[in-house]
Amino acid sequence: MRFDLTDLRIFLSALDSGSLTASAAENNVVVAAVSARIKRLEAAFGLELFERTGRGIRPTMAGDMFARRARVIVDDARRAEAELQEFADGRSGHVRLLSNTNMLAEHMPQALGAFLAAHPDIRVSVQDRPSLEVVSLLKTGEADMGIVAVPVDMTGLERVPFVSDRLVLAVPHGFAHDDGEIAFSRILDLNFIGLQDTAALTQFLRRIAKEIGRPLTFRMQMNSFEEVCRMVEAGAGVAVIPESAARRYPAFMAIRALAISDAWAERELYLCARNVQQLPGFAQVLFHHLVAYVAQRARDAEVFGGA
Repeated sequence: MRFDLTDLRIFLSALDSGSLTASAAENNVVVAAVSARIKRLEAAFGLELFERTGRGIRPTMAGDMFARRARVIVDDARRAEAELQEFADGRSGHVRLLSNTNMLAEHMPQALGAFLAAHPDIRVSVQDRPSLEVVSLLKTGEADMGIVAVPVDMTGLERVPFVSDRLVLAVPHGFAHDDGEIAFSRILDLNFIGLQDTAALTQFLRRIAKEIGRPLTFRMQMNSFEEVCRMVEAGAGVAVIPESAARRYPAFMAIRALAISDAWAERELYLCARNVQQLPGFAQVLFHHLVAYVAQRARDAEVFGGA
């Protein structure tokens, strides 16, 4: 049995109007075409769907039963068409975004909060992944866009400068250290507080420690930078955190920040995608929103910096 949406629409139009002529006018076809489609449906089912009367047509019991199913199919098709159009226009959809820990904690709530408020039909799933893994998942199409830190090789990806990602050492006020900065190898000798093992920052620090041949042992692992800094404030240890957090938390915590002398502590981050033009419309909307977010931050910095 074969029929298409046009068959169903014409059938329902004829049923609702009670006239082949009215159905033909509504569907912009000739009466003979309407009659042929209905006869083809009846032949396929081996049943009469309409009774022909002197005043037009009326559905048989089989016609009434088929009409109930046909309306569901046509309505579903109409909704699917509307959803796909919204998808193409960038009004709805699901974006898969990968980012490192620092960006998730320090920038994504603000950047994505404004975006989601302005686009209620778009969903965004965000995962905390190290930059090497972000690049791999973007290239295999398992994510739409991601935040990647230099010096990871981004060959094959389109990229736009995002923000600087400087890491510093959070220490309690009583921490004794003469210099304004400290080497990571020296940090490894201290009681260390960090995030859970699933955090990209934790995985990154473990890799750096392994490269210099030193173990990275956590005294305690927490779920957020604020929790980590609370432990630092209490004197439980020290922690590597983003500089933006180190500027914010001292306003209500007794901690301070030391610069980390290792070159990797200051990194430039890039917003990346395999091909921006090939992203679904709604994902392109988010990509450009994030680019605009960074541009606005730069403008704000100029205004307040010059004030």
